[in-house]
Amino acid sequence: MQNTTFELFTTAHDALKARRRCTLCNIFQNSLSLRGLLVEKSCLLHETDGAVFLLVPYHGYYHDCLYLAADETALEEGITDLLARYSSPLAIRGSVIAKEPQAEKTAQVFLRQGFSLKKKLLRMLARKAPKKIREALHTLVEGYLDCVSFAAPEEAEEILEILLENFDLVADNVPELPAIRENIVKRQVAVLRRDGKIASLNYFTCSNSHIHGLFDVTRKEYRKEGLFLAVQVFLEGYFSSLNRKIARGMGWRDIAATRLVKHSEKSNACFDGVVIYNMLWTTNAYPTEGDPHP
Repeated sequence: MQNTTFELFTTAHDALKARRRCTLCNIFQNSLSLRGLLVEKSCLLHETDGAVFLLVPYHGYYHDCLYLAADETALEEGITDLLARYSSPLAIRGSVIAKEPQAEKTAQVFLRQGFSLKKKLLRMLARKAPKKIREALHTLVEGYLDCVSFAAPEEAEEILEILLENFDLVADNVPELPAIRENIVKRQVAVLRRDGKIASLNYFTCSNSHIHGLFDVTRKEYRKEGLFLAVQVFLEGYFSSLNRKIARGMGWRDIAATRLVKHSEKSNACFDGVVIYNMLWTTNAYPTEGDPHP
């Protein structure tokens, strides 16, 4: 295991692919994003005969374990070797992103090595609501629309605070401050302000004609007012004003939150079969719900 650069990682990655047919991978960043990540962060590289691991630190709390492996046996042998040589005080997060049943089979590899399941997320595809419903929503929330805009850079800390209050640092992929600031600059964080603070927000990314909804949250004291609907109407109006057609909208739901999953289905969204298993390994044994978060 060693500190790595983009060049060292790509050399190991390409060498493995040259000698083995690889069937398991959770590395979805393009080369430009990966290069930026390795420039900004002190990452670790671990190689075995059948797998390559890139450990990326987040929040000073855990390393995200990115992997490329020939198969499940190679992945398990690689994780066993990695943990035996691991000396950092940070936890390790293992994420499996795939369709079932392959996702569960791969997740079991991590669980057998002492990782604990933190959350299983379902990917939901959102269909556009009928025109009559959209018009009705606009009428319902028009009194709030003047309070909605895109977030300002100086609001990044408040946004992170809201995310940490409502989501799990590890299981829900809460972004770090630099990533939040970058997303604000891209106009991908919409906020509704009430009483001098952010009351509701929608944090998303947009690539080509696809929107990936990552966080949609309203502070507890405002949840009965339907403020999130105003944020949605604002964003629909924004994309419409740009004549930008959105072909697909995606979001994630915790499989254990059955009420939210049912609500998504009633709101014209459906599960497309892709899941994420987010798991955690700590040096102190198995994590619990009371694990400290920074």
